[in-house]
Amino acid sequence: MNRALTVAAVLTLWVCMAWAQAPQGGAAAPPPGAPAPGAPGGQAGRGGGGGGRGGIAPRIVSFEAKPASIKPGESFVLSWAAEAGSATIDNGVGPVPPRGSTKVTPKATTTYTITVAAGVTRAVTVTVAGTTPVAASASAASDVPQAIPRIDGKPDFSGIYGFTGMAGFAAGRGGRGAAAAAAPPSPFADLPTRPTLKPGVENRATPNPTGGMSDCMPLPADAAFTPPYPFQIFQNKSYVVIIQEYPGTFRIIPLDQPHRADAVDDPTWMGDSVGRWDGDTLVIDTIGYNGKAAIGGIQQPSERFRTIERLTRINAKDIFYEIIFEDPEKATGQWRTTRTHVGDQRAGVNKILEFVCENNRNYVPLFGPEGPPAQGGRGRAGQPQ
Repeated sequence: MNRALTVAAVLTLWVCMAWAQAPQGGAAAPPPGAPAPGAPGGQAGRGGGGGGRGGIAPRIVSFEAKPASIKPGESFVLSWAAEAGSATIDNGVGPVPPRGSTKVTPKATTTYTITVAAGVTRAVTVTVAGTTPVAASASAASDVPQAIPRIDGKPDFSGIYGFTGMAGFAAGRGGRGAAAAAAPPSPFADLPTRPTLKPGVENRATPNPTGGMSDCMPLPADAAFTPPYPFQIFQNKSYVVIIQEYPGTFRIIPLDQPHRADAVDDPTWMGDSVGRWDGDTLVIDTIGYNGKAAIGGIQQPSERFRTIERLTRINAKDIFYEIIFEDPEKATGQWRTTRTHVGDQRAGVNKILEFVCENNRNYVPLFGPEGPPAQGGRGRAGQPQ
């Protein structure tokens, strides 16, 4: 008898719990395409099907001008924050990054409108005392042809170039895939694009399951321009400095100066570079590579490896880049490759960002074929980190 009562009580409790957890009021069936209860959400927000969370709608988080009232000749700061769209500001500002700020000096009272997508806009008005408001203009300052900037009569290459994540801006990584520009004349135009190895030379790459550029080591010559991060050039009459956002390296290139006396005896990852002018083309000669990184298709460059880079401005924004390779110990003759570095002149973009490699020796535990280590401070198979 007692056993029967116990079983009845357990069954009653189970029925009550099931009733409490069931949908009440005849819940409707999920709409077509939605995941079943308990099933993982789909990838609709990323272009996949099967329901799940929808895509993020473009929106403007903030758009303001400080101060909003100025005197003739004064400037104000225009700042903005947008999401899920390519932002553009009218009245001479043009395309902008999703978040940023820029200084503007209007000649008259002006209303600025930021547009992220069709119908997603916001406006602010800056009053210039004693002036008549101007009509809105969609044109940007970059739409007007500009003269090539110069320093001491020579083209100025200062600026930010390469990947920006902006659709149509520099399609592909490191500026590859940008709209083809007419190649300037070059004495190396007829060179092949691949090395001709000498008989008996082996050219085997060292296996790297995470990719040859993910170990945070310095990248020489052409390889430095291939990761999906921008780079910045600074220039004066005596030096050209190239700073790579990834992996956070720099090249200081003296102009019209000889190579270091110990450049070959004390080789480095990026070699020793010096520059000179060939008309309006900047020529960078680099020797003293340490051979620890592949260059120009040669997996283990010899100590005699050399590169000649030729930078030519094709307009006020972009650079035609040509690099010539030679390795007398491993290849016959020279070979070359070219690309166009697209300048990022969007308002509010004035410097590359800090990049820090958290693991400067080995990215295999993060990006290798086995994936990232397990959570909880222990790696795969319970191995401590």
